[in-house]
Amino acid sequence: MINSQFLVYFLFFLLILIIIFLPFYFLFTINIIIMAGHDLPTSQKAIKKIIKIIKKRKYEKANFYDLGCGRGDVVFAIKKNFPDFSVQGIEKRSLQIFFTKFRNFFLRRDIIFQKNDLFEISLEKADIIYTYLRYDLMPEIEKKLKNELKKGVLVITNTTSFPNWQPEEIHIVHPKQPNFEKLFVYIKK
Repeated sequence: MINSQFLVYFLFFLLILIIIFLPFYFLFTINIIIMAGHDLPTSQKAIKKIIKIIKKRKYEKANFYDLGCGRGDVVFAIKKNFPDFSVQGIEKRSLQIFFTKFRNFFLRRDIIFQKNDLFEISLEKADIIYTYLRYDLMPEIEKKLKNELKKGVLVITNTTSFPNWQPEEIHIVHPKQPNFEKLFVYIKK
């Protein structure tokens, strides 16, 4: 039989958790609606594929940028697998940046998170770019990358591709759903 005092403490603990996390859930939802951004995180399967793509190119050190990093799952995985990389997550939504910085504080990873519009930052130092953004942004992103990136930069896009830039490789992450999280790999010429 469960001790009634234990049950009271457990229910009190659960209530406190709900009181703390429920407002954050609503803030995330409102933030997504107001900022009109999609909040589809990159799947773990796609992250593993991204890591393989990068490992294949045998970088010792690199400047990695995640444009529209959202919750930061990709940047945390990149830093874990490539500790010598300089890793930056760029996100314009304040709440996502707050929580990724909060998460980074506890994980103690050397990652830079910037609350910024990706069109307002310089990408001249980038060696690897990753992005999982909406189709309507891709023409502008393509133009920015072609103007700013140095020759040889690896660019990986998730699900959305550039209208004029032809990918070097295409990786299907989920064979049963070939159009979901298809990775397009580009090299700046």
